[in-house]
Amino acid sequence: MGKVIKLSPIALGLLLMTAGAAQAQDDTSGSSGGESGGWFKDMDVSFGGFIRPEISFSTTDKENPNNQRGNPYNSQPEKIVPYLPPNSANTILGNVLGTLVPGLGNVIRGAPDLTNWSTVPLDILAPTNTRPVAPANNVFNLHILRAEGELGVKITNDLKFIARLRAIGEMGQYSDFNGADLSGMNGGISGGNPALYGGAPNYFQYQVEGQKHPNPLEWAGPNYLVYFPTMILDYNHGPLNVRLGNQSIAWGQAIFFRVLDVVDGLDLRRHSILDYAQEEYSDKRVPSPALRIGYQITDDILADGYVQKFQPTVYGNPNTQYNIIPVQFTVHDNYALNGNDRWDKLSYGMRLKANFGQWGFQAVATRRYNPDGVFRWTASNVNKGLPTTGLNGGINPLGITVNATNLPSGSGPALAGTPFEASPGGVYSAAEWFHYASMVRLDGIQGLNAAINDFEPSTGKVYASPVQNYQQAVSELNTFFVAGGGDLRGHIERDYFQETVLGLGASYVVDGAPGSLLDQLIINVEGSYTPARVYTSPTLGKDFLHSNDWVGALVLEKYYRFSDAFPATYLVLQYMHRTRDDLFGRSLKGYGGSDSYDANATSGTPGVTNANYVVFAFQQPFPHDIFRAGFATLYDPRGGILVQPGLQYKPNGHWAIDGFYNYINDRLGSNPNRNLLGGLAFGNEFTLRIGYQF
Repeated sequence: MGKVIKLSPIALGLLLMTAGAAQAQDDTSGSSGGESGGWFKDMDVSFGGFIRPEISFSTTDKENPNNQRGNPYNSQPEKIVPYLPPNSANTILGNVLGTLVPGLGNVIRGAPDLTNWSTVPLDILAPTNTRPVAPANNVFNLHILRAEGELGVKITNDLKFIARLRAIGEMGQYSDFNGADLSGMNGGISGGNPALYGGAPNYFQYQVEGQKHPNPLEWAGPNYLVYFPTMILDYNHGPLNVRLGNQSIAWGQAIFFRVLDVVDGLDLRRHSILDYAQEEYSDKRVPSPALRIGYQITDDILADGYVQKFQPTVYGNPNTQYNIIPVQFTVHDNYALNGNDRWDKLSYGMRLKANFGQWGFQAVATRRYNPDGVFRWTASNVNKGLPTTGLNGGINPLGITVNATNLPSGSGPALAGTPFEASPGGVYSAAEWFHYASMVRLDGIQGLNAAINDFEPSTGKVYASPVQNYQQAVSELNTFFVAGGGDLRGHIERDYFQETVLGLGASYVVDGAPGSLLDQLIINVEGSYTPARVYTSPTLGKDFLHSNDWVGALVLEKYYRFSDAFPATYLVLQYMHRTRDDLFGRSLKGYGGSDSYDANATSGTPGVTNANYVVFAFQQPFPHDIFRAGFATLYDPRGGILVQPGLQYKPNGHWAIDGFYNYINDRLGSNPNRNLLGGLAFGNEFTLRIGYQF
């Protein structure tokens, strides 16, 4: 179903009136020189811009599985068998279920083992459980209108004011999920921010616990975004350059890879990582108020340092097209709650670059808050008890038992102290639980145990207890999904930690035979080391992982002319090795999960020991640069590949038409959860951008 686009008058005006080229400060169109004398005698003003619709057409029948309407278990009936909780069996048998369910003894065969899960099935209560959300089949993955404008004011020969304004409107008509559609089921979705979970998708508002506007110089609504990626005073005098204001800082140029580019987080709200790769995250870095100072010590040595207010990576909101966090789980972002939004929470660093003939060197040292954050289970704080009416109108024995015999005030207060709430739109079966755990690189067995052990005594009050293997996990999960009225929603929190990143780089320009493939080949090696980096545990347990992290990359770059009739082709080949996490920052210990295991399996993830990636890209301009062909591919040897061919057409200085295709295959190996791209196959799409620059 579609949606009505509503933009505020301010946002609509900015969207239609503003535009800006990325290099507008060099654009002399529309400039006017100051005529007054004195301090402003050298003043000059320039303005430039563009406006561009961007549309991505899906070329697959796969929907984003992280959203409600892309869940592969939607509308699929499944018979699930509940079991007697081992820590409540005597109470249930002696006091409650014996009277509520006459004939219960008929389903307890022989002498039951009451010490663990999966030994006493309640066959006569086994319901057919169906996830009550209709599947979707979207034609569009992206449909936005973007406008940018950049104003450059030359105040004196040394001082400039530069401001870039970006405005984006979400114009798409999608088969959206609306949280209000589930309001008639067990009270609807109760926990989390209602602006993100309670209604239609909110495409642009980044909201955290206790604060609605964590990004300075940004104004957003559900389907519009207006912000200043750049607003700085730029002072340049001799060897000294000072930039003060809202800005992003790019260290490193690698396609896909970020080894030394560690200053800023990424804004993934619009097109996630699936934009044109050769733009090198140019509009993805999250801007932040910062002071940046560069000093040219000699002709060959440059020092570059910064200090900035910490701003985190921004992920897509629930049920938006490129969301990457499954919506069965409510996220509590503690950026403001824990004080990370304060202006004294600073990241800072320095880089030294030197060039000596054919050799180049650089060294980087930063002290920062990791902008990606880490996640773990958190209490839901939703005081909503287990329902006493079961599926299909039947009784809910566990709900009755908890309310009647264990907690006089009902199960609501106890459940509020666990990571779960009895609300719709969550996980409906053990099969769904294990599918999603493996897809997002988590341990479905030990993840369940962490959710129970870390929240005692609340979990014990509702008869949850740790499991010993996969079969017991299936039994307990299905029992509590029945007890929750069909499903349970999970709650996780996002926290941030400081870390030190040290990096070194070296480059060498090969001096070969003129015109040969090796002549002027640039060989660049980069490496970084982060001691005691904090990672999300594959169990989502309260104890995060801590490990020393090493990342290395080899980059070969070359301009080569294959024909006198065409300009030189830019070629780049890259290799990256990572020791503890993948390209998205996920711990490698969570790799390798599957939808099912041996009954006696005690863990859901074998993990992998390292990650390796290979990138090849080229860009070929045609004569007169009217056409420009591009190509980029990212390959994970464990079984995943992203291929992105593209073509740009520029008939004149005002118009530019770009098209590129994303092909993602995450099943070149036996298990898609062992490679980087597993779960991203929904991103097979063709993107068209038509821009007018003025």
